[in-house]
Amino acid sequence: MRFVHVGDDREEAEERRLFFAHVDEVLTDAVTACVEADWEGVHDTLREAVARVHAGLDVDLLSESDGARLVVMTPRGERRLRPLAAAVVARMNPAGGVRFASLRPPRSFAETCEDVRRELGFDLTRAHARAGFARGHLLDLVLYAEGWSAADENAVAAAERAVEGLLGERVLDDWVSRVDVEARAPSGPLRVIQKGQVETFPLVELPQAVAAAVEGLSGELPDISRLGALREGWVLFEAEPEASTDYAAQDDVALAASALPEMLKCYLEGAPFSSLRFVRGGAKLAYLKIDAQGVSYEDRVRERARLEDELSAALAPSGLGAVVGNGLGLRYAYVDLALAPNPAAWDIVCEVARAAGASKRSWIQFFDSDLADEWLGVWPNTPRPPGLG
Repeated sequence: MRFVHVGDDREEAEERRLFFAHVDEVLTDAVTACVEADWEGVHDTLREAVARVHAGLDVDLLSESDGARLVVMTPRGERRLRPLAAAVVARMNPAGGVRFASLRPPRSFAETCEDVRRELGFDLTRAHARAGFARGHLLDLVLYAEGWSAADENAVAAAERAVEGLLGERVLDDWVSRVDVEARAPSGPLRVIQKGQVETFPLVELPQAVAAAVEGLSGELPDISRLGALREGWVLFEAEPEASTDYAAQDDVALAASALPEMLKCYLEGAPFSSLRFVRGGAKLAYLKIDAQGVSYEDRVRERARLEDELSAALAPSGLGAVVGNGLGLRYAYVDLALAPNPAAWDIVCEVARAAGASKRSWIQFFDSDLADEWLGVWPNTPRPPGLG
C-alpha cells in the first residue's frame, strides 16, 4: 500500500481508507492517555496500540527541552515502513503538550549519555569514536569505551543507541552502515572520514564529525545536469539470477551498466540505500521497469536503447532528470534514472514510456530503502509490481 506516490487504483484507495479508519479508532484512546496520564505510565499503552496499527511499528517517548512530550512512532530499522509511519503521524494532532514524529530527532550528548546509562548501564561520557566511509558511501563507526568488547551484545546495543541518539534516525538511516565497539581507543589514525589522517575524537564530537564528512562527500557528487552528460564510460555488471516465474525489484537482472557503479552495486547487494549518497540537488534515483516477456533479446536491447534516448531528450533540457544506467533481466528491461523532486519528472517518464509502447506491466520504482514499497504505474490500469502486496 502506497503513502507517498499515491495512484488512482480504487482497490488500493479503499484499502488505504480502511487502514486510516483503523488508525483513528485504535490510537484515539491511546493518545488521550498520553495527554492525561503520567508520562512514565503510558509507554506500554502506546506501544500496544501502535502494534495494532502495524506490527512493525514501535514507540519512543521523549521529553523535549521546552517541556513538551514527544511521541516517536518508528519502524526502527525497517525503512520500507517509513512512509507508513509518517502517514500515521500526520493524522495525530498535537495536544496537551504532546507532539508526534515519525523519526527520532537528535538528542544532546548529555541526554544521550543519560539514556544509555539508564537503559543499558554504560557510562559513555568519556567514550571516543572514529569513522570511515565504506562501500556505497556508507559510514562505518567504531565507539571506544573502557571495558567494552565486540563480543558483548549489551556494549554493541549501547553503541548503537548512542549513535542513534546523537545523530537522529534520519542521519542514521541515510549514512550509517554499521556500529562496532572496541575496548579502548587506538593510537593509530582515522582512515577516511576526511582527507588526511585524523585521530579518534571524543564521542561528544560525533555529530559534527559526521556532518563534516557528509558535507565533504556531498560536494563531490554529481547533479542531474552532469549526469546527463555521462553517457560514456559506464561500468558493466553481470549477475546470475535464479529462474522464477516473476521477480521483485531488479531481482532478475543479468546484465547492467551504470554511470554510478557504486550506487548500483550498493543497491544490488541489498545495502541500505539513500539517493543523498549518490546525487546532489534532492534528486531521487529510480528505475523504469518494463515487462519484456516474449520479446527477443535483440529487440529488448534495441527498444531499451531507443527508450533511453527518448527519455534523455525529454528530461535533460528542462533539468528534470537524466538516464544513469540500464539493465536486462530474465524477464524485465530496466532504465535507471535520476529524477528531480518535481512531479513533472514522473509524468514525463510515464508519457515517454507509453509513447514508446511499454507494456501494461511497466512501473517507476525506487532505489531508496524508504521507498521500497512505493511505485507509479506507467499506464492508468497498471497492476501492482511483483513482490508488493
